[in-house]
Amino acid sequence: MTKTITLDAIQDAINTGTNAVILDVRELDEFVAGHIPEATHLPLSDIESQSVGLAKDVEYIIICKKGGRAMQAGQYLEDKGYNVTVAEQGMDDWTGEVKIED
Repeated sequence: MTKTITLDAIQDAINTGTNAVILDVRELDEFVAGHIPEATHLPLSDIESQSVGLAKDVEYIIICKKGGRAMQAGQYLEDKGYNVTVAEQGMDDWTGEVKIED
């Protein structure tokens, strides 16, 4: 079963300098419109082809807009042997800092 994490716990992890990588699995237009500054963009549509470049000794915290795509990505990566934790909610509910790309 895939582990989950609250948005508050993600914010706490960022504030304390977590070593986990935050993966935002939304599509590019959603990502550039506003994302967690520390997040790495890896859209769900590219997970299968791009996941080979991910390290297996790193924890990945996965987030999307509402939670559905994050859970799909988390289950896929977990099945491939990655250490994943999925956000219980998504960017629609994120109250922390947001970076908007130009």
